[in-house]
Amino acid sequence: MAHTLTAQSSFWQPKRTVLLIAGLFSAALGPLIVLPNETSLQFRIIRFAALICISLLVLTWCYYDSLERHQSFYPWLRIVILFFGLFALFIYLFKSRGLKQGMRSSGMALLSLLGLLVILSASTFACALIFGLD
Repeated sequence: MAHTLTAQSSFWQPKRTVLLIAGLFSAALGPLIVLPNETSLQFRIIRFAALICISLLVLTWCYYDSLERHQSFYPWLRIVILFFGLFALFIYLFKSRGLKQGMRSSGMALLSLLGLLVILSASTFACALIFGLD
């Protein structure tokens, strides 16, 4: 019996690609946080650009998730995700999955965010060691 590869059983789903990009973004963001002075304009620009990128990554993940689940992705939800970023992810998870699955998915999202924070911290620490920063 031949095994057919579906979008559900494929390892490289678009949502996983977004998570991989988020991990690479976290690793690249570490040195950008450490090198400029915290009161400089460069640091503020980097922080603002990072918030925009995070919101776009959340929006992209939610979009691909709605396609996978065959649910409509409301225009008002896109705007909420763009303005509130990570907080809107949890709104989306509960809205699309219900209370029980929403709690489980929120827990997995928190674990993923913790992993991204570890990647960010490791790249920040490595950059500080390389450049001899305090």
